[in-house]
Amino acid sequence: MESPRKVLISGAGLVGSLMAIAMKKRGHHVELYELRTDMRRETSLAGKSINLIITAKGINPVINLGLWESVKTIITPVTGRMMHSKSVELTYQPYGKDETECNYSVSRAELNKMLMTEAEEIGVIIHFEAGLKSLDTVNKTAYFNNGAKKSYDLFFGADGAGSLTRKAMINSLEDQADYKTEPLGSHYKELLMPADEKGNYQMDKKALHIWPRGNHMLMALPNQDGSFTMTLYMPEQWYKDFNTEEKVKYYFEENYPDAIKLMPNYLEEYADNPQGFLGCVRMSPWIYQDQIILLGDAAHAIVPFFGQGMNCGFSDVQFLIDQLDKNNDNLSKAFQAYDAHQKPNGDAIADLSIENFIEMCEKVGDENFLFRKKVEHIVEKAYPNLYRSRYGMVTYTLIPYHKAKEAGEIQAKIITELCQGLKNAEDVNLQQARILIESKLSPWLAENNLSIERFKGI
Repeated sequence: MESPRKVLISGAGLVGSLMAIAMKKRGHHVELYELRTDMRRETSLAGKSINLIITAKGINPVINLGLWESVKTIITPVTGRMMHSKSVELTYQPYGKDETECNYSVSRAELNKMLMTEAEEIGVIIHFEAGLKSLDTVNKTAYFNNGAKKSYDLFFGADGAGSLTRKAMINSLEDQADYKTEPLGSHYKELLMPADEKGNYQMDKKALHIWPRGNHMLMALPNQDGSFTMTLYMPEQWYKDFNTEEKVKYYFEENYPDAIKLMPNYLEEYADNPQGFLGCVRMSPWIYQDQIILLGDAAHAIVPFFGQGMNCGFSDVQFLIDQLDKNNDNLSKAFQAYDAHQKPNGDAIADLSIENFIEMCEKVGDENFLFRKKVEHIVEKAYPNLYRSRYGMVTYTLIPYHKAKEAGEIQAKIITELCQGLKNAEDVNLQQARILIESKLSPWLAENNLSIERFKGI
């Protein structure tokens, strides 16, 4: 058992709250400092947060910390993507091998409130309106903007993409730090498709809905109350150009005619809701000595198009806890292992998320892309024990992100070879597919000691 330590965490968001629960359950004195007010006392959070997807790598630590039964009460299953064309045609693309493989839509705010309450109930002290001001890494002392001065043994920075913990680390590391922000160039706004008069969903509730339109798109995720959270993604400059209600109305009528019929307040929401920034943060290292560690967006903020930002942050928590156990609470070994393993993961899922943005905006409406996906789905269904798509590896297994990315490169070559000269996806040569899988993918999986078996925790 670890000796109790004074643990401070900056940021009471999803990852910070989960880390607080994990460290408190290990017997430490944990205090959580949050810049914002207590969201549990706010009457409305509309327009401030896009819905999230929780999948295997996020569910794993939630289960291990005994929180899954609570989380289950606020999630909605999503089994695939539904593409809406300009001509209002629908194309459905399942996520997994079958209906049992699904993602779970969850409100960021509701999950965050639940985790903060769980943390407080086991003795974590949360200070609101108390963001980090500065860190004295020599004397292990943190200063907060509410006037508090606190010494610490361990300091976790879970204070988001604009992390002041990261800034303090960079100052202490001097020329050893490698940091950059990569703006996507697109911003987002959150809108709402309410439930109908009877409280029912107005679209298929089991799908993530996408209106792909090139370099812009609309996306919808279901909520438990029959509504859909709608998120509009488009180039930053367009938000400046669409500066009248007439221009906004024309844009929506031209691009999303079927959606706005079900969104009575979209013009008001567009005008009133804040505009969110999208981009990736690349930072190295994620640790400083044996005292400071970055988690979640503070280490690896990414764009949301693979639905893995929170899941990657939660996997940070799980991996660090695993390493503390494995190394008998040796901080130096645990920290080094965390940085060596999770940094490549963060970079990989950032790359995959940017790639998925292009896929969701453009390729999901492309016939060649859909054809390849159909072929892959047939292969995956035919050989469930040999083949799992890259998406499936990222979403339904505990295979590390950087390994899933490497596997995806092998799979892309296999699918390309199978598609050569093929006119109907149903005619794919499954014998050839098996030969290719067993000669290219299976040996690589064995060499890396990886299993494509679905995470069975739920």
